[in-house]
Amino acid sequence: MCKNCSGFTFVEALVSLAGLLVITMTLLPLLTQIMVERHNVALKNEAVQLLDAEINRDVQIDKIVTVGEVTYAISWTELGNGMKKACARWNDDMNRTVERCEYVKK
Repeated sequence: MCKNCSGFTFVEALVSLAGLLVITMTLLPLLTQIMVERHNVALKNEAVQLLDAEINRDVQIDKIVTVGEVTYAISWTELGNGMKKACARWNDDMNRTVERCEYVKK
């Protein structure tokens, strides 16, 4: 131990601050991406709930449903052999068009 050591020097403080800034600048974009993808998963779960509600209805028609700021387009397609396909389409936070489909036998 030094007899006259009274704490960190200015250079040591700058080096540690630079290290902290590098770590922060590396992790901040990752954190932002994680938050956007979490919201996209929430949008997907909402679409699945809408599809389940539409499948359980007696009337199966194409429609547009707006929940909050997101617009879901629900469409039905006849596949034959008594099978139908219900699809929900929307734009996520990255402005990508996403489609989720479920098959129904009626």
